[in-house]
Parts: sequence; structure tokens; C-alpha cells
Amino acid sequence: KTLCSALIQCQFDYSCSSWYPGIGKGLQDKLQVMQNKIIRFILNLDNRAHIGNRELAKTGFLKVPERVKQLKLGHVIKIKNKTSPYYLSANFQSLNENENRIVTRSKVSNFYKPRVCTNTFVYSAINDWNNLPSEIKEIKNENTFKDKLRK
Repeated sequence: KTLCSALIQCQFDYSCSSWYPGIGKGLQDKLQVMQNKIIRFILNLDNRAHIGNRELAKTGFLKVPERVKQLKLGHVIKIKNKTSPYYLSANFQSLNENENRIVTRSKVSNFYKPRVCTNTFVYSAINDWNNLPSEIKEIKNENTFKDKLRK
């Protein structure tokens, strides 16, 4: 598992939150197939063995879309806590910072969703953040946030 995480998974994790929303379903499926092969290797399974929730839990992996979402939300919590670089936080405005009618009907911990292409990091990360339950969004500590998010 250490070998696979160090050589393969880290390459995927490096920037998947920026490009994953823009790729097609075919490539997304191929990424899941790649992860399933890694899990089969780690668990020493046959190359045709089914990979389900039990195998994912044994290895501690999430399915690819869930992993991407977790990584994106990890960036967003840093943006919210103002510990991220400026270039990441430039497009993230809290609803209470934006003078807009939407503000009166929304939650304070949400971000303003810009009118940009839905395949961008900004749009998909804000959308995922705004759909989180309030008790998770209000967590300040990054490690606690990541633990609760994973559960």
C-alpha cells in the first residue's frame, strides 16, 4: 500500500481537483479501473476479482469521485481558514461578503457560486462546499474537518 500510495496515488492526488470535473465519463471510469487494479495488487487478489465497499474499506481508499471531492473540500477549508495561497482564494467569496439578494435566503457559511463553467475547480468546489451539512462546515480545525468529512 505504501508503494502504491507513494508512486501512483500521489500523482493522481496532486492536481485531480482541478482537472477531474472537466473530463468525460469514459476517462473517469478509466481512473476508477486504475484504482481498482491498485486495490487488487495491494490485497493480492485475482485480476478479475470484484472491488466493492469491503475491499475499499480494507485498503482505506475512497472511490475516485469521493476522493476528488475530499481533496477539493480540503482546499476549501484552507481557503475558509485563510491558510491557502491567494491564487486559490481569489474566486471564493463568502455570501456575507457579497451584496446580493441571494444572501438573505442562504447560510452564512456558504460561498457565492459564480456564473462560470461548471467544469472548473471554483464552481465544483463551491457547489460541494455549499451542499455539506452545517455542522461540518463550521469545524475550524483542518484535521478534524477531514476526519468528519471522510466519515
